[in-house]
Amino acid sequence: MVIRRPNCAGALPFHPARLWPFRVRSYAGALLLATLLLSGCVQEHLQSLLPKSKDDLTLAEKALSEHDIGDAEMYFQRYLRRNPDGEDRWEVWQQLLSISLDMRQDRATAGEYLEIMLLEYHADPQRRQHIQMTLADLYRDMRLFSRAFCLWEALAKDPGLSAEDRAMVYRELSHAYLRRLEFTPATDILGLCLQLDVRPDTKADCLYALAETQMLTDNLEEAEQALRDLLLLTDVSRERRVLATFTLADVLEQRNKLQEAASLFESIRETYPNTRVVTVRLGALRDKMSEQQNVRKQ
Repeated sequence: MVIRRPNCAGALPFHPARLWPFRVRSYAGALLLATLLLSGCVQEHLQSLLPKSKDDLTLAEKALSEHDIGDAEMYFQRYLRRNPDGEDRWEVWQQLLSISLDMRQDRATAGEYLEIMLLEYHADPQRRQHIQMTLADLYRDMRLFSRAFCLWEALAKDPGLSAEDRAMVYRELSHAYLRRLEFTPATDILGLCLQLDVRPDTKADCLYALAETQMLTDNLEEAEQALRDLLLLTDVSRERRVLATFTLADVLEQRNKLQEAASLFESIRETYPNTRVVTVRLGALRDKMSEQQNVRKQ
């Protein structure tokens, strides 16, 4: 199976061999980056100019409790500068991410934090993977699709990635190919997803993504088969089963298998999240069946 990928050489925001591994897009990011990369003697001089504090983390938590986001961010950043080997650095980074994403809704600064974290934790496989996934999701939401794609591609090549995480990465790569209107690799990589030893719900997600991809290219027979395979799985969540049933009914209607489609819609009339949608679809389907019967009688 050959899967075409765009050239990601030099596209990733992180590479441990680079001295300047990413672009800085804000004053806050530039300031934090500069202080983190300065030599030890310069850092020591700068720290001597800062107000003395008994505990930056305590001050940061106190500022957060008082909803003083600016001071909390300042104290967390100061902890990172003063404690290059501090045992609480990971937790502090998480706090800074929470401030930028949850409180400020500042995705650009969050991206800068994550890019610096990639540099810091490149030798820690588990944390590096977590950072890459978070940053890829962030880039996708920011519509920086090429950067997101290259991060997912790097994750797909990581031999230490768990099967569950690899399945998620394959689905994200498939969606990325679809955005590029590259339908063949989008389908092929979902085939890799189906070969993984994963939970039933995860396999169901791969099958549903495959069915959606086949529907986009009007390969309704293949979409139908993927959905039937999904419904044959055991221990799949009710939500996934109901959604797959609705989608299969839609595919069967398009393939003019109206009686089976009607039966499937009827089976989820009370369990589909929007019961009115099912009722309307079922009514329209029965009208179509009635029209076909009248045509045959003529």
